[in-house]
Amino acid sequence: MTSRDGGALVKRRRRLTMMATALAVAVSWPAGAGWGSPASPPGAKATPNDSTVEGRRPAPGDVVNSWALAPSGDDPSQPGTRTDLSYDATAGATIQDNVILFNYSNVPLTFRVYATDAFNNADGGFDLLAGDKKPTDVGGWVTLPQDNITLLPRTQATMPIVVKVPAGVRPGDHVGAVLASSQAQGTSPDNKVVTLDRRTGTRLYVRVAGPLEPELVVTRLKATYRPSLNPLGGGAKVTYRVENRGNVRLGGTQQVSIAAPFGLAKRSKPAVKLPELLPGQGMTLEASFDGVMASGLAFTKVSLDVKPVAKDVGAVPSRSTRSLTVALPLTVLVVLLAAWLLRRARRSYRSHVGGQAQLGVAGNV
Repeated sequence: MTSRDGGALVKRRRRLTMMATALAVAVSWPAGAGWGSPASPPGAKATPNDSTVEGRRPAPGDVVNSWALAPSGDDPSQPGTRTDLSYDATAGATIQDNVILFNYSNVPLTFRVYATDAFNNADGGFDLLAGDKKPTDVGGWVTLPQDNITLLPRTQATMPIVVKVPAGVRPGDHVGAVLASSQAQGTSPDNKVVTLDRRTGTRLYVRVAGPLEPELVVTRLKATYRPSLNPLGGGAKVTYRVENRGNVRLGGTQQVSIAAPFGLAKRSKPAVKLPELLPGQGMTLEASFDGVMASGLAFTKVSLDVKPVAKDVGAVPSRSTRSLTVALPLTVLVVLLAAWLLRRARRSYRSHVGGQAQLGVAGNV
């Protein structure tokens, strides 16, 4: 797992302003996978060819930043084969383990090593709290011997970690990561100097013993119909949210469809794989349909085929959620509006003619 200094980082994070946090994909890849550079397994001897600078091999004098943090092996001083820190524990238990920090760079680097909580971002992807946010879950259970450490080029350090599970904590999955962060200066699109907080690390999973309650639900299901002159050519936009209301990690597939009464003119989207949703997390989805029949009413359905991430959870029943939407054809709306305007005009005309007649009678008298 590697991270890169210099212009390449700045180009990849153009959206950053005063404080840019670049979370290396290493927290979601097996230990040894890298961000923007070839994979380099923990413990491998670092050479200038381990990294590239601006898409080329580093020339003499180039500064290359490359590091990794991974679980240790049976020998705490040596890397292991684990891709993450994963534990089964009871409430109140204490877990002891080790991680190894590798500086593959050709310069000394100072790292902040810490733990934090994970969450699902807006797209459902695995994400971590920003470095300045205090964890409230598993990230707060971890203790490290020191907050900062400086490593010389091509050296490594073994760091013990202690995970103390609180008494009375809810059963199920608690997810976070142990990270090594190194800051660097960069330039924003408006040429302002910004601080880049580059992070890489390994995921942390703690399963606390107790009843497991897998539950994935669809909420906020809403369909909006867009009529057209062709009663068979309307459109619809469907939005909804998939939430993990259980206490274990869940995935699976979801599929959305829309149809006229009795299932006529049904339109369906292909089943789409859901990302791994953490307990208490969710994501908002949307789908657009063309050729939706203007049948007066449209029935929207979202189906979930739930798959637990861990094999010990067991099967979870599939479930579906439905909603009802008015789907009037535009031609009918135009006809109704024209009829209403015509009726209003006729009433106005009759009222006008009646008034003129009464004035004539009064004049004769």
